[in-house]
Formats: sequence, C-alpha cells, structure tokens
Amino acid sequence: MLRPAWYLSDTEWFSLLDDAPQLDDDRQAIIDDLSRVLPNGATSPALTVAATFLLVTSADYLGDTMSWAAKSIDLAELPRLLCGLNLAQAHLTQMIQRMAAHTAARAFRGSAEVPADVLRAITDSLSVAGANSELVAAHLKEANLRLHGVTQ
Repeated sequence: MLRPAWYLSDTEWFSLLDDAPQLDDDRQAIIDDLSRVLPNGATSPALTVAATFLLVTSADYLGDTMSWAAKSIDLAELPRLLCGLNLAQAHLTQMIQRMAAHTAARAFRGSAEVPADVLRAITDSLSVAGANSELVAAHLKEANLRLHGVTQ
C-alpha cells in the first residue's frame, strides 16, 4: 500500500478516469481479469513474475507511445499521464525503499548466508536508488502542476 509522501501529486489519479477515453468491452474485460489475478495481499513467485511482466510491458508501451506516436497525444491528456507516472514512480520508490529495509534486516529467505559486506553494499545501492526515485517522483509532480496551468 502506498504511504503518503511529499513527492506525491495532490491529484487523485483514479478520479481522472471518469473523463478518460474508455476501452472497448473486450479490452476492459481483460483489465478486470488482471485485477482478479493480482489480488491485494496474495503473493507467490508466479504472481510476482506476472506483475513485473505487466509493469515492464506497460512501461514499454508508454515509452513507444511517447517516442513514436507523440502527435496522437493531446496536450490536455498529459496531466493524466503525468499524474499516473507520478503515482507509479511513488509505488516504485516505496517498493525500493522497503527492499532496502528488508535487505538490511536479512528478511529475505536465504539472506542469512550472504556476507554482511555484500548485504551492506546491496542495501546502500537500494537506499540511494530509493532516494533518487523520490526526486524523479517529485519532478513528475512539479511537471504535472505546471502543466495544469497550461491546460486549464
């Protein structure tokens, strides 16, 4: 679950969906199925792989859209996109920070056998990544706030 943080946009992303373009019924059914496949609280290696696959596939799609189909995106759509990216980045940020804490605490199965200096280096890398990730989320928030002044 996402914790409130200074780098989060004040806009509630899900409230922006009412005015968003909608998928056809078949594609919406797939989204609904995914919501059931990845339920809150359930975990397994297979679900983790599936969720990571969806995350990477979605990021790849958005990256291609921004690279090759930018002219198909209206400037008025960017606030929704930036707000969503801010929300996604905030989730990634907090996930990285939890991974750092769990690594430091040797909470992961098998981590008891890893030398302390190796775990410390991993924890340090994750901690720096988490701190830098906060900055990315903050810059997305700032861009979104500035864009609201242009599009409204």
